[in-house]
This record gives sequence, structure tokens and C-alpha cells, in this order.
Amino acid sequence: MPLLKLSAKLDRTDGSTSWGFRMIGGTDFGTPLTLQTVTPGSLAARCGLQAGDTITRIGSTPADSLRHKEAQQRIIDAGNALELTLERGGDQQRDSSSYAAPSYGAPKQPSFSASKSFGGGYGASTRVITQPTDKSATQADVPWARSAGNQPSHPSAPSFKASPAATPFGGGGGGGAWRPQVPTGPRTMRVGKVGEARTLTAVAGARIPVCHQCQTAIRGPFVSALDKTWCPDHFVCANPSCRTALISCGFVEEEGQLFCERDYEQYFAPRCGNCGRSIIGEVVNAMKNTFHMNCFVCCKCHQPIGTGSFHNEDGSIYCPRDWATLFQTKCYGCQFPIEAGDRWVEALNENWHSECFNCSTCQVNLEGQSFFVKSGKPYCKRHASGGRY
Repeated sequence: MPLLKLSAKLDRTDGSTSWGFRMIGGTDFGTPLTLQTVTPGSLAARCGLQAGDTITRIGSTPADSLRHKEAQQRIIDAGNALELTLERGGDQQRDSSSYAAPSYGAPKQPSFSASKSFGGGYGASTRVITQPTDKSATQADVPWARSAGNQPSHPSAPSFKASPAATPFGGGGGGGAWRPQVPTGPRTMRVGKVGEARTLTAVAGARIPVCHQCQTAIRGPFVSALDKTWCPDHFVCANPSCRTALISCGFVEEEGQLFCERDYEQYFAPRCGNCGRSIIGEVVNAMKNTFHMNCFVCCKCHQPIGTGSFHNEDGSIYCPRDWATLFQTKCYGCQFPIEAGDRWVEALNENWHSECFNCSTCQVNLEGQSFFVKSGKPYCKRHASGGRY
């Protein structure tokens, strides 16, 4: 089928009105930005957009250099006037797994063009351009590219085959397979159990919920979970080959991304530096590594240290109590530890706090003074010579 280039201009008067399409792909996915679904009767549908159309430009910004979130932000920044350039048919319908990274050449000269505005007060319009192929396209090949006087009141959009689903994480599609960007610093996740997410309906007069993903106001049912709200269509697994609705299963959120538990564990979860298994839930970040709470234990007493303090002695982890017993110097006089920065005295083959090294009879401090030893105890000169022990 010939490659079609489409220029779509969508206008709305109410910012809460959805454009009516869902987008997948981006440079971080290794696949082109593609319309996954188009809601029937929406602005996008009225404009003639179809699932499988590839977005090549958002406004004046080329789409082949945009990450998925960046593309979403460009659409949000467009406000109530969105311009898209898209491609349909031709080589764009090949399996997305063949993309190492999306790229597009300079546009060719069109063989003809036509435009059509649809009613309904939305101001949405689309311009359809065919690209030259081995078989020259004619005006009869595109039913909606007729003169305005011959167009029916509700023309049918041309029917094309939708592009295949996006390649799964680490799929066998070659270098273009999308993998999630895993954080490199300390990890913090929020885990939702089955049944914790709830579907609610916006109440008139109450605060209007805003979708955490698309940042648009939600008029109708919405999902509430983890102290945030989502459009029902956006509360799905971030794996483009999964897209499981998370309302009925366990899920995990980290750095704004939602995953079902299965995909999070397989592709995104941190690995324990002790047992090597995936971590879902509480995680200990220590020594530039991550651990299960029950795997980060004292090597002496084998009790979990959790997120408390610990000591690293030649690569072995100790809880404060066992480290103090094994390695910390104690004062012979008071039996309390000699901490870093404390003044201390070494005498009688023992270690003392400076204030604890005193005469055993009168308690005068002997630091820096001459002293005498009787029965292993220190004495000042007066009490040592007086025989009063």
C-alpha cells in the first residue's frame, strides 16, 4: 500500500476534553511513536486518525528524537491546539521489532493533496498526502480525497492494516527491543497489593482528579491508588507488550512508572547483593548495593540490621552491639567505650578515659602525673607511701 503522510490539526475549547488517542513507543522504547488506540467519536477519530498511524512530528518538533515522556509533555504543552504529522501504510507497517532506533528521512514531494474539515464545532481537520510508490497513486485510490462538492456528509476513512504490537521487554526482535531504564542510584518503590487500587467516579462539586500520567482532568471514572489518581486507560503496566490493567492485580510504582508485579520482578526490580533475587517491597540501600531486609544481617549474630546503623570491618557487616564487643576499645575504669575524639590514657597494660585514670583512694586524676601501683591499681604518691590502700 502507498505511504500516506497526514497533517492533523486538532482544536478544542475545553482543556478537559481528551484528544482521544493512546500513544506508544519513543526512543527509550526503541520503536517509533505510534497511535495504539483511537477512541471512536473522539477528536482524533473525527480527524480521521487511526490505530497504527506513526507520529513523525508534534508541532514543529521531530518525533524521532523524543522519549515517550517527552512526547507526552509536547502534547500537553500544545494546550488546546495540537498539530501532528503522521505516516500511514508503506514501510511503516513493518514489525516494530526491526527498529534499532526510529529515524525518518526528508519528506518527498507529494503526488497530490486534499483536505477535509469535519463538523461538530471541534475545529479538527486533517490533510492526507500520498507518497510516490512503485505504483502511482491516483485520486481514486483515496476515497476521502475528492472535491468538496462530491464528498458525502460522513465520509468513511480509508481502511489500512494497523501496525503490530510493540516488542516486549528484551524480545527477540534484534537491537530495537525496548528495555526499561533502570535507576542506578538508591532504589525506592511503592507496592500495591491486589484490591488496593479502587475505581471511583468524580462527584459534582468535588475536587476534579488529575491523571498522574497524562496530567489531564478526569471527567468520569478514575483509579485511585498510592495516593494518586489515573485515567482507567493509563493505569496499566508500562511494558508495551503487556499493558495489563492493574486494577485487578498487584502492581509496583517506581520513579513514576507502573508495572504489574510479574514484569517489575523480571525487568525492573533491583537485585539483592546477598541472595541475587529480585527485591519487591522494602529495600536496604547500603555499600552501593541493594539488599532484602532479611538478607542484610550481622555476620556475628545473624540478626537483620534493616535500615539501622552498622559497621563494615574488612568487608564483613556487624551490628553496633557486636562490633563494639569485638572491636571497640573500652575504658578499664568505667567499662564504657572510648569513642573517637575522647582523651585516653594507656597505663598498666590497659586503656582508660583520661578522667577515669585516678588514684584508687582519693580519686585525684593521675593523667600526666607520677603514680604508683599496688595490687594492680594506680595510687598517687601520698597514698602509695602512706600505706593506706
